[in-house]
Amino acid sequence: MKKVFTVFSLSLVYLSAVVLSGCGQSSAPPPAAPVNPTPQSLQQPYAPPQQPQQLSLYMVPLDQAGFSMEKIQADKKKVELEPNNVPALIGLGDANFMIQRFEKSQEYYERAVKADPKNINARLSLSNTYIFMQKPDEAIKQLDQILAVQKDHPESLFNKGLILLQSKRDTAGAKQSWTQLIGAHPDHPLAQEVKAELGRL
Repeated sequence: MKKVFTVFSLSLVYLSAVVLSGCGQSSAPPPAAPVNPTPQSLQQPYAPPQQPQQLSLYMVPLDQAGFSMEKIQADKKKVELEPNNVPALIGLGDANFMIQRFEKSQEYYERAVKADPKNINARLSLSNTYIFMQKPDEAIKQLDQILAVQKDHPESLFNKGLILLQSKRDTAGAKQSWTQLIGAHPDHPLAQEVKAELGRL
């Protein structure tokens, strides 16, 4: 499984790049090359100081191409006809999450979890929604529900450790969660990510 970042952040970056690319352009010619350029053997590219990579929450992969008004309307219709239609509820939760309507996405994810308590993706998405709503305790509860069924679920262990560390300042708890992740899934990409972080804690 692949860790992804929030779609709306990527969209903002892309939009900014598009807007900026059309602004501030100058018709002046490019600067001339220096008369006595530095010999190639002496040119050294600037290497900024290495910073530890910031860990990010594991996000359930969203199909960006699949989001459209037609699909949203279709999911709404399905939910009207079948209030416990889990795929449609998750789809509506995802659509609202992407545009940062977290209270609405929480509502749909909670309905999906109530209809199918064992649906891991719904719980993971609900947990992440709680984080964006500044509710770390609620987020951890959802992860614990998953871990009660699958005690070594890698994505839940990864996110739980990250929430404990960053939101709860619980270093010991984060270490315990990540140590369990590494012990159960030593070759998992998320386990590889936390190994370096554990060395700094």
